[in-house]
Amino acid sequence: MQSTLEDFLREHVARLMSPDADPLPPCPRCAGVHISKKGYSRRDTGLLPAYLCDRCGHYFNRLSGTPLSHRPFRGQFDALVRLLPQSISCAQAANRLDVMSNTVIENVRLVRRWLIELDPSGQYERLVQLGGHLTAAHDGPYVPQAGVAYEDRELTRILTEDFDEVHSPRHQPLPLCPACNGRNTRSAGIVGLPRFRCKSCHAQFNRRTGTPFTRNRDAARQRHLIRYLPLPLPRIQLAAIIETDPSITGRLIDEFRRRCDHIDPTGQLAGRIHACALPEVDTPCVCCGARNVRFDPSDRGRCGTYGRLISMRRKVDEMDGLLRAGAWQGVAEPDTRDGG
Repeated sequence: MQSTLEDFLREHVARLMSPDADPLPPCPRCAGVHISKKGYSRRDTGLLPAYLCDRCGHYFNRLSGTPLSHRPFRGQFDALVRLLPQSISCAQAANRLDVMSNTVIENVRLVRRWLIELDPSGQYERLVQLGGHLTAAHDGPYVPQAGVAYEDRELTRILTEDFDEVHSPRHQPLPLCPACNGRNTRSAGIVGLPRFRCKSCHAQFNRRTGTPFTRNRDAARQRHLIRYLPLPLPRIQLAAIIETDPSITGRLIDEFRRRCDHIDPTGQLAGRIHACALPEVDTPCVCCGARNVRFDPSDRGRCGTYGRLISMRRKVDEMDGLLRAGAWQGVAEPDTRDGG
């Protein structure tokens, strides 16, 4: 007997949320199969197994690469599933779920794409009625849009190559001594990472010594953060993406800025990092349109006219291997009714 759309999705969600660490999933970044178990992360829904790819160092769980990955909407996913077969507008669904219409549109698009991955025949994707053509899954090449920020491929390449070199498990080539800049160095065993000793000044060090990553305990999360550095996302959203505390996320981003200054003392490379950026001071409130939105150091926005809290998150998706962040969700959409 053919399962309904709701049953089909709930079956796959239950499999993703299973606390059983086996079988080991492939890496969602490089499709590698050499995976190590890295304990569990505690969620509102229970324990979720975590993994580390031995090939690319990606830290992930079974939700990675699905509509449930790193999204604050995850807690309402079950309610969204019940609405998917209904012929209602995104605005009606947003009222029932108490979220913004753009949030519903983006999540239904993600679910449609996921359904096509799970069932290439499209049988279940065609059962989605919520939002009609507005939520159709668009798989063509991206077209630049106003207010949309894109991943900086060159910055990603430079920082990824540098980060992998600093955290390399290889002994060769022998690095210069960070204390005297001497070349007379030799291997001195492994303590987490390969260690070295300078024969000239007798300093002991590893490749992270003298860099902002000296005491890095979040290497896998920090590497995951690299692609998001050019995007003007708030710290709270970035913390959710790499699954850590906002204060730790801020420190990891600051370390990348300092490292950019080591690589390029002109400051141009560091200037390409826009993570934790705030919207412009004259950005209108999504509720009343007043240009009186105030922001505080904890990445929260509040309308100065009516006191309503404003979402500073941006929708993030990936097209043709390129991350993009949509317009700030607190920006009021222009009214196009009656030719306005």
